[in-house]
Amino acid sequence: MKAKTKKKNDIWIVEIDGPIKSGMEFELADELETCLHNSEVPKIIVDMKKVPFINSAALGIFLNIFREIEKKNGRFALCSISPDVDNLLEITKLGSVLEIFKNQDDALDSMTD
Repeated sequence: MKAKTKKKNDIWIVEIDGPIKSGMEFELADELETCLHNSEVPKIIVDMKKVPFINSAALGIFLNIFREIEKKNGRFALCSISPDVDNLLEITKLGSVLEIFKNQDDALDSMTD
């Protein structure tokens, strides 16, 4: 897994490339926490277009970051998720908690309204 972070206006975009599996979730957590702590009202989009698989630890990280962002009245969203990741989010009920968008443009549009 590789993570590339960029900022568009006040929105952080973390683009992930590759599966998130054992040991790799720490890099993901570091990227997201950096974005979280560098914003008063954080807005973070995780683009998962190139992510075929995530493990349960990654789900935990997403949930923890979501909770921290909520405390700061920010927004956290996932976009471009694969059918397998979507299925996992539905099974764990996180699909109803996290904002999920079809693609990065839709997520950006939603956060700039």
